[in-house]
Amino acid sequence: MTQPSPGAGWFPDPSDPSRQRYFDGKIWTENYAPAVPPPPPPNVPAPKKKGGAGRIILIAGLVVFGLVVIGSLGDSDDKDAASKSSSPTSIAKAVERAPTAEPETRDAVAPAGSAVRDGKFEFQVLGVERSTSKEGLFSPEQAKGEFFIVHLRVTNIGDDARSFSASSQHLIVNGNKYDATTSISDENWLEDINPGLSIEASVTFDIPPGAVPEAIECHDSMFSGGALLAL
Repeated sequence: MTQPSPGAGWFPDPSDPSRQRYFDGKIWTENYAPAVPPPPPPNVPAPKKKGGAGRIILIAGLVVFGLVVIGSLGDSDDKDAASKSSSPTSIAKAVERAPTAEPETRDAVAPAGSAVRDGKFEFQVLGVERSTSKEGLFSPEQAKGEFFIVHLRVTNIGDDARSFSASSQHLIVNGNKYDATTSISDENWLEDINPGLSIEASVTFDIPPGAVPEAIECHDSMFSGGALLAL
């Protein structure tokens, strides 16, 4: 039985399947065209992998665990370093390496003849003298070295009466601080000064013979900061 001929159109070339050839309904013509590529397959979404969320949670857990382990190792190293640094040998080495502290700079010394203030008192040096003895309670008191007497004018610049004590004053000699040599028999061992009034007081110090004092450290009280006044 004879197959019916296809209608006119482009069909695969029987002599070369890689191209198309035009059939006019009766015969194959000499008209050629490139073969039409087959249409691409439809896009099919890739199937979702099961367990994606669980895998993310597992990875996050491993990361956290790793951080905890690293942190614990760091803490262990810090503890070991701290224990080593607190050992007696380490402390001794640290002390050896520590720089020597510079001596504190003494407060500025006010020039001789000027007045300084400490607390509620103002001080001014009126003069100085030397002696080998001074009056005692029953008999003259002999100096172990040499008595150096500083005569002061002390003014109460506060609003209340205050007590001046000779024993709160200090003498600076070659950078060393000397306490006053006072006793109950001394005139200015303890004397009250009303506001706005002044007294003339003498403060005695026992120092090496011939030593040259640099300044007197004047104090409102034994707990005050003090002010330096050149002699």
